[in-house]
Amino acid sequence: MLNKSQEEITANWKSMDTEHPLVSIKCLAFNQEEYIAQTMDSFLMQETNFPFEIIVHDDASTDKTAAILREYEKKYPLIVKPIYQTENQYSKHDGSLTRASNAPLKGKYVAECEGDDYWTDPHKLQRQVDFLESHPDYSLSAENGNILFTETGVIQPFSNEPERDFSLDDLLIRRRFPTASVLFSRAHLLEYLNQDAPRFDTSQWAFLSTKGKIHYNPVISSVYRRGSGVTENNKIRWSYLSEEFNNEINKFYKPSRRVRKVRDKILFHDFQQGRIAARKKGDKANERKLFLKTVTRFPLLFIKNWIHQKKKHLYIESIKPKIITWATRHLFFRKKKSSNTDKSIIVSLTSYPARFKTLDICIKSLLNQKLPASKIILYLSKDIQIDSLPKSLLKLQRYGLEIRNNCEDLKPHKKYFYAIQEFKDSIVVTADDDVIYPKDWLDSLYKSYLQHPNCISARRVHRITRDINNKAVSYQHWELECKSILQPSMNLVAIGVGGVLYPPHIFDSNIQYFNETDIKEICLNADDIWLKYLEAIQGTPVVWVPNKQCHPITIFDNQIKESALFKTNLKENQNDQYIQACAAHFKINL
Repeated sequence: MLNKSQEEITANWKSMDTEHPLVSIKCLAFNQEEYIAQTMDSFLMQETNFPFEIIVHDDASTDKTAAILREYEKKYPLIVKPIYQTENQYSKHDGSLTRASNAPLKGKYVAECEGDDYWTDPHKLQRQVDFLESHPDYSLSAENGNILFTETGVIQPFSNEPERDFSLDDLLIRRRFPTASVLFSRAHLLEYLNQDAPRFDTSQWAFLSTKGKIHYNPVISSVYRRGSGVTENNKIRWSYLSEEFNNEINKFYKPSRRVRKVRDKILFHDFQQGRIAARKKGDKANERKLFLKTVTRFPLLFIKNWIHQKKKHLYIESIKPKIITWATRHLFFRKKKSSNTDKSIIVSLTSYPARFKTLDICIKSLLNQKLPASKIILYLSKDIQIDSLPKSLLKLQRYGLEIRNNCEDLKPHKKYFYAIQEFKDSIVVTADDDVIYPKDWLDSLYKSYLQHPNCISARRVHRITRDINNKAVSYQHWELECKSILQPSMNLVAIGVGGVLYPPHIFDSNIQYFNETDIKEICLNADDIWLKYLEAIQGTPVVWVPNKQCHPITIFDNQIKESALFKTNLKENQNDQYIQACAAHFKINL
């Protein structure tokens, strides 16, 4: 419970007329003993110059929710005004819950927050009241919030939109802000309740938009808890709810043709997701039902989507890689002079026998760069004889390829491990051996280095997702191939396949980085993670190099697909084990 007295909360109130508060905080609660105290504390921490009341409706909870609310009622009798139901109103489905929760509200304005959500900003109410009081042409003030996924601990913003006003069409298309973020006129709420309008949030906000403008502030001031939002059961259930909401919106608001078209596409997607979820569960009845709904309601969308997916899969997985692989293999070029740059640029990569027959294709793409490298070095383990390599690879030595077979078998670590130590005064750029790099690849990395000389530049990055306590969550919940962060960040992880640039002397500070035994024992198959820990120790950020195709075209070869490390590291969730091992070894968390 909040360590603050009722007198301290009301100290700055200009009026003590608690019978006529300026704001009524409306909270619905049912079996939320785990969260309700945090929710109540977030209301009571609000710093305002006006009186507010907390109307919390306990819908006959069977746990300790009501008992907790009685403690708050006892400590804050002027502010906390619970309603204790002895019979659950929600289950009646006759509007009794709506009537019971709205009738006691006395404020000029109403703020909403469910019993398992909470506010995070003590100035939320004051800020929103000040806005609506000074802008009488607005009917609702909304703010951004965070979504907290309760099963994983992942937390992320509800929206990425800038400050703006939302129109009726905007609100009818999709949810724009969380329920816990809103403040609106009680008079408009009562008018809405007297209408035969659908009773859910999107409908309510849409109605309010007909009474005045809707203002959105991107400041994050609340947390919306979301449970298991990706389970198959929820996807199936949501597909039917989405249809119900869509029908009600169309009937009452009669949206424009543009809005109907967008909503139809959303509903089509929900049907598709529900059908796929049903198939995964072996729920043939719902799979068949949702398939029929999809085909009968959206026949053209279904046909277009099917054709598009087939063409897209064929083009991306087969046609495009085949064409580019063939073109690169038969590429004709002359040896280029080294680039005229302030620092020499070393392109470093490694490989192993399973990749040798196609390795020349990758290296040709590196030799054909718009900005030529000073050296391109292939590091191989010492058990590989150079004269045993394919002729197609050996002949590239005349164009500038250098091959070294003096390495310990450090697997993917070989591509940076030896080059960074050997060429300390140079820029080292690492590449993978199973892809074809575009012609501007090296040039884009070098330009990023000129702009951010103390950062690691990468064309493909993942973003570490964090929980409510700012701890990194499981790798499978990270934002893969992040393109939204354009500034250097410690939350970005450079992914080797896209190409990574390491500035000179970037890892000079500690010899432990080049301990072969540690690498083999702790993180042999995940060089990206090992390097991220080295960066975390030094405080070296990563910056994303903007480009359209972060993952280069994979060389068309079935053996490459079968031997890729991502199959075990990501799909079998080995990365989390490497992260734990690195955290224990370096005694640092990402």
